[in-house]
Amino acid sequence: MTGFWIVLGTLALAVAVGLVWRARQGQLRAPGAAPVPAAVRETAVEGSVTLLMLTTPVCARCPQARAVLAEVAAATPGVRTAELDLAAQPDVADDLGVRSTPTTLALSGAGDELFRIVGVPRRADLIEALRPHV
Repeated sequence: MTGFWIVLGTLALAVAVGLVWRARQGQLRAPGAAPVPAAVRETAVEGSVTLLMLTTPVCARCPQARAVLAEVAAATPGVRTAELDLAAQPDVADDLGVRSTPTTLALSGAGDELFRIVGVPRRADLIEALRPHV
């Protein structure tokens, strides 16, 4: 009977952790504390906001994020998208403190990080967050 309670407790803990993780995905977060590396700054274009998706070849949720970012960029003047493969530049992930993909950085025209989103962005939240910057 003790084994049953251990399995039930483990299952309940796993469900709780999964629900918390899922709730945090796609939420806007403040910029990271580290300075933006040159490889990231180079993707910014003066006069626009760049939505830089940090990705890897095995990223399962990147196609969804890519679609949302493309849709928002097409509908929002002054916003463009770019991608950076972290498998080719793992030092960038370390420098920015990126632990999962997709992670999207919103960069000013000067290459400064405005905010970041871990996971697939929510379209409405992303548009609202971009409004003061475009």
